[in-house]
Amino acid sequence: MKLKDIKDVLSYASFRPEPDDSSAAWTKRFPKQRTLFLNVGRTAVTWMGTDKSGAFTEGGELQGDIKEIAQDMSDEWKAMTDDGWCAVSINNRFMISLETNLTRKKGAEVLIRTNPKAALGAKAEKGKRYAVEHNPESNSSVLLAVDEEMVKGLESSLSSAGLQVGRISCGVFAMLQDSIDQVVAAREQFKETNPDQSLGKIISVICCEGSFCAMTQADDQWVELRSRSNLYKTEDLDPIAKILHPLVEHAGDGAQIIFMADEAGTGIAEYLQSAMPNVRVSDVTQPNQLWKILREQ
Repeated sequence: MKLKDIKDVLSYASFRPEPDDSSAAWTKRFPKQRTLFLNVGRTAVTWMGTDKSGAFTEGGELQGDIKEIAQDMSDEWKAMTDDGWCAVSINNRFMISLETNLTRKKGAEVLIRTNPKAALGAKAEKGKRYAVEHNPESNSSVLLAVDEEMVKGLESSLSSAGLQVGRISCGVFAMLQDSIDQVVAAREQFKETNPDQSLGKIISVICCEGSFCAMTQADDQWVELRSRSNLYKTEDLDPIAKILHPLVEHAGDGAQIIFMADEAGTGIAEYLQSAMPNVRVSDVTQPNQLWKILREQ
């Protein structure tokens, strides 16, 4: 046994996941290391660094294509990390849909990433990468599809800039998963004090730097979903209301919106409340919301 191996055992380092083990949480993979988070859109890139304790340090935003921005920011981004490791959120050319009767056999969630055709059958499209979130109480699932060509181009651009990509995910999809968990927890808490009543229909609304997703939940059922990348701009939020209005109408009286944005203080929740005065809008967004979710994945 080498001296390094002995030291690793004594410090429990040998029990930690390897940096390239994407199945482990980010903080478990990179304890006491500075890392970088990126959110890559069609015409803009935002980023945030973390210190050795995992706390957020400095961030920024640039307009343009990721290939050019990565080359221009290469030295600065590498200097924000210890070993060049970064996690990337895709905010362009993705589709989130509500599906039924997707396979849930053992290992299916891994298979959907490695062999989508075997997991999805006719639903699988060539040139796509997939992820899935199942409703444990019904046969419905939320399916994420991303262009494989874009993912490969993104990996190449960041690698050329001297960065190591530790995870690629979709921020909107991750935020929706977090919102679903919060709604489930709220329903359980409500049932404890109101066992004979229903919390009613809840619409989870996600807005992330121009991209949008909304899903209606009726008790344990996932009912309806809408998703668009590059839907809105900060100075024009009307497209959000336009796509959301039908879901609110279908949900009926008593429905409420649980809103989450990539960052606190966007003003979108307030806009939605004024655009839909008969619907209660609860803003659950925290500061650095997107980066927190990427860090906890």
